[in-house]
Amino acid sequence: MGSFRNRLLVLIIGLVIVTQTVTLAAVLLSTRRTVEARAAEELRAGGTLAEHLIGFRAGELANGVGVLAADFGFREAVASGHTPTILSAARNHAQRIGADMVLVLDTHGRMLASTAAAADDAEGSLAGLIEDAGGSREQPNFRVFGAHSYQFFLAPVRTPETIAWVAMGFVADQPLAARVRDLVGSEVAIVTHGAAGVTRVASTLPAAADAVFPAASDHTHVTQLGAAEYLSFARRLDVRGDSVDVILLKPLEDVLAPYREQRDAMLVIDGVALLLAAVIGAVLGRSATRPIGELVRAAQRIERGQYEVAVDVAGGEEFRSLASTFNAMQSNIAAREADITYHAYHDPLTTLPNRPGAVRTLETLIAGAREPGLALLLIELRNLPDINASLGLQVGDEVLREAARRLQQNIAAAETVARLGEMQFLVIAPGCTAERAPLYAGQLSAVIRGGFHLAGVSLDLRLACGVCLFPQHGESAAELLQRVQVALEDADEARTRVALYRPGQDQEHRRRLALVTDLRRAIDQDQLSLVYQPKVAMASRSVRSLEALVRWTHPELGAISPAEFVPLAESTGGSRQLTTWVLGAAIRQMGEWRRQGLELDLAVNLSAPDVLDPDLSDEILQQLRRHQVDPTSLLLEITESAVMRDPQVAVRNMQWLRVAGIRFAIDDFGTGHSSLSQLSVLPVDELKIDRSFMTPADPGAVTIVTSTIELGHSMGLKVVAEGVENAAAWNLLRRLGCDFAQGYLISPPLPPAQVPGFVRQANQVLPDSDSTVRQIRALDQLAGRSNSPR
Repeated sequence: MGSFRNRLLVLIIGLVIVTQTVTLAAVLLSTRRTVEARAAEELRAGGTLAEHLIGFRAGELANGVGVLAADFGFREAVASGHTPTILSAARNHAQRIGADMVLVLDTHGRMLASTAAAADDAEGSLAGLIEDAGGSREQPNFRVFGAHSYQFFLAPVRTPETIAWVAMGFVADQPLAARVRDLVGSEVAIVTHGAAGVTRVASTLPAAADAVFPAASDHTHVTQLGAAEYLSFARRLDVRGDSVDVILLKPLEDVLAPYREQRDAMLVIDGVALLLAAVIGAVLGRSATRPIGELVRAAQRIERGQYEVAVDVAGGEEFRSLASTFNAMQSNIAAREADITYHAYHDPLTTLPNRPGAVRTLETLIAGAREPGLALLLIELRNLPDINASLGLQVGDEVLREAARRLQQNIAAAETVARLGEMQFLVIAPGCTAERAPLYAGQLSAVIRGGFHLAGVSLDLRLACGVCLFPQHGESAAELLQRVQVALEDADEARTRVALYRPGQDQEHRRRLALVTDLRRAIDQDQLSLVYQPKVAMASRSVRSLEALVRWTHPELGAISPAEFVPLAESTGGSRQLTTWVLGAAIRQMGEWRRQGLELDLAVNLSAPDVLDPDLSDEILQQLRRHQVDPTSLLLEITESAVMRDPQVAVRNMQWLRVAGIRFAIDDFGTGHSSLSQLSVLPVDELKIDRSFMTPADPGAVTIVTSTIELGHSMGLKVVAEGVENAAAWNLLRRLGCDFAQGYLISPPLPPAQVPGFVRQANQVLPDSDSTVRQIRALDQLAGRSNSPR
């Protein structure tokens, strides 16, 4: 019996040891996998950030190269072919932007000048630079030259044809790797794979120079560097030229540090538990079988991640102590996992739920659907980047914390506020109706904006808010979040800076994005066209001037209205490119008409940002000289709102062109916000009455037209009325002494080939029409209309 009892005791103790060991191994294995997976995800996210940093740097450096290529002195030096002058200009610019190498190539890829002797032997590779010039300027281009890898940026030198290419190289070395490391928080190696198996490595780790790194993939690897092991992730960058991998490395020792701490604690706990198990087995003997079974089941629950049920066993004090140890271990593991889960769903700066937390809350509300509906309010702090840049990131963080505090204090208990992005807060408001939601958004915006004082400064926060509703605008969390973001983009156009999502707005948003991309391509491929609308001088009844209007026929969408694509170009920074094309085409056409013996004045519209561009005057004057066009025959139309953005800069730029003879007109006069005092200092020659006032049946409109003509004449300005479409408008303008009329009554916009014939015919029939009736008949004859009464 004693022998049996001893064997049973040994069996019980052995079972406890096996159970504890299996439990410990399972928990440690699960913990290690979790730690390694979290580190791997951080490395992948770091890889994405690294690629964005290199891409952002590429955009800045590409602009620097473009500035050099567009520099007038540099273009003259290249055109002269004088190598010392070219090198002097190139070195000066390279020093300003920190370039390590400047190459000047002819259009066949042959070397004209170089600031680095190492590039003289690389004619074959240089030709490859020009072959890659067709891609995006901001897409990085890496090449291995000599002992280093360089990031090249290429720009054409035009006078105006492309006569050469200038390339700037920025060495991809340890400082670049250090910048990436400071951003992503891990060690970095930039590996460039050149031709013939040549590899260049720039790393924050000295031991990485001769290391063999794994190929780029979605998986992490353990890499040996010297005596240390690193968890590494390789990402292949989207670059031209030689392929480039960014390797992110974290010491395996640091990665596993949290795991080791937990392992050591659990080993201690396990040792204590085993000791207690031996004591319990020795004391209780046969009665230990049932408590051990409970402990085994408890260990299985812990392995499955179920920590809610406490371990409760019957038996002696030893078993109860062991159960208490199990409970402590279970509580510690649950607390650690709860902490990990909390940080996964909350923003560390404001402690608000983050995007995953907001999605989880939203999915729960949608699944429950107890309320009749809910509203999503997306509030964005538009000028937070300006605050960060001017006052520092610490002040920016305080702004975010204070905005989060104000939102939390002013929402209902059932509502949720989350930080959705860097500058965005999301309020989820169950039961909020379509009528109340925009008002509520405006109230919360006012709460954030009012009385904002930080760092001894009174801050004026610029906010915008998008609103969407469930279930009217979407039935899933992803759909609602996407549509409230779309609504936010329209908020700037709303008077209250609050925009409610409109059904079909997704298609409009996708259409706008497509048009922005296609418009750039259309400009580059010369797919736009100009039409010309005549203007009649009322006094002499002759046509001596026209207005150039841009048109775009999309290959798939057909004719696109200028009212749609011109604002898109202005809002996305493409208006300058569009203006350059329009000015070039219009002045070129003026030169062709002049060679045909047709002397006409031409008005061209400028976008709002163009008026403030200091380079505009040089560009226009160069075009006029090239096509031998008299500057006095060009008139530039600008809007009141464009001038009011920065009146001093606008007036200075206008004066430069006016000295050369170019005239200016205020377009759509009466619809902007300029004052008479501001108008009096603008160097303008004409006022153009907006077409919205050309309604003679409206007494208010007639009063505005009368006042505008009198005001313009009193200031010595000519007055042009656009939108003249009927005889009543013509008679009104003739009676009031308006200088010029423009509109469909006279002629629709004409293609260039029809302009000479129309002008000659108009200048034959209109001057002989001395009465109003004969003038209207002559206009009908010009437009090919019947003489029906108007």
